[in-house]
Amino acid sequence: MSLARADDDLNDPLLLEAAHMRGSPAFAAAIREYTVGLARFREAPRLVNKLISYESRFRVTGYLLYLDADREKFGAIGGATYTRLLELCTRRNEVSPRVLKTTLALLKLTGFIESSHSPSDRRSKSYHPTARMHAFTHSWLTYAVNALDVLQPDMQRAQMLRNDADFVRRFLTSGGREHIVSEPPADRMPEFIGFFGSREGAAAVVLSVMLSDIDGTSLPSRAHIAKRFGLSKTQVSNMIVEGAGLGFFSADATGTPRATAHLRDSYARWISIELAFYARHMQPV
Repeated sequence: MSLARADDDLNDPLLLEAAHMRGSPAFAAAIREYTVGLARFREAPRLVNKLISYESRFRVTGYLLYLDADREKFGAIGGATYTRLLELCTRRNEVSPRVLKTTLALLKLTGFIESSHSPSDRRSKSYHPTARMHAFTHSWLTYAVNALDVLQPDMQRAQMLRNDADFVRRFLTSGGREHIVSEPPADRMPEFIGFFGSREGAAAVVLSVMLSDIDGTSLPSRAHIAKRFGLSKTQVSNMIVEGAGLGFFSADATGTPRATAHLRDSYARWISIELAFYARHMQPV
C-alpha cells in the first residue's frame, strides 16, 4: 500500500473501518462468502443484468429505495418523486437526467416499481417499490449480512434480516442519508468501480476470476460465464481484454485470464469498504 493511500485510510473513518476488517483473520472467509453471494445475486435475466451492471443505474435504484424508505422525513407514502430523484442524481453530477429516465423505464419494465400521481397535484408522480423490488432488495442484502456474520458473528445480522420486519427500511434510511451527505463508498475507488461497476459484463468476469483464484479451481469457459450471467460470449471476451489492459488480469499459456496482485488488492479493498458501510447501517433497533 502506498503512503498516500495509508494516509487516506487514516483520515477517512469509513476507510479506517474497512482496513480493520481486512486485518481480521476471518476476512478471507468473509470475502469468499461475499463473492459467492454476489455472484448468485447477479445471476439474473438479461434485463435485470442491464439494471445492476452499471453503478449509475444501481445508484438511481438506491436513491429511489432511500426516498421511499425515509418515512420520518417524507411521510407514510414515501418521497420517491421524479423531482427529488433528479435533484439527488444531478447535484453532484453523479447521474445524468437521461440515465435517470432510462433507469426508471427499466425498473417499470422489469416490474420493480410502480408509479402513482399525487391526489392533490396530478403533475406530481411518485414511484413505489413492488413486491418484486422488495424481494430483490432482500436478495441484495443477504450476501452482505452473511459476509458480515463471518466477521462479526455476535451481531447476527442475517437473523435480523430474517426476523426484524423494519431492518431493511432502517438500513435504507440510514445508509441513504449518509450516501447523500458524505462521499459515496464507490467514489473512494474510481478506477476499480470505473471498470467493475461501469462496464456491462465486467463484474461477471471479475467475480468468476476471483472465485477461481480464491478456491484454486479452473476458471469456467467464456461461454459458461456468459450463460450464467446473461451476457454474450463477445461481451465476456471484451471485458477480459479491457481488464487485462487495466492490469486486473494476466493470462496463462492457454490465454485463460488470471487475477493479478492489483486485482486481488483492489477487490479486497472494495469489498471491505462495502462491508464497512453496511456494518455501520445494519444495526439493531
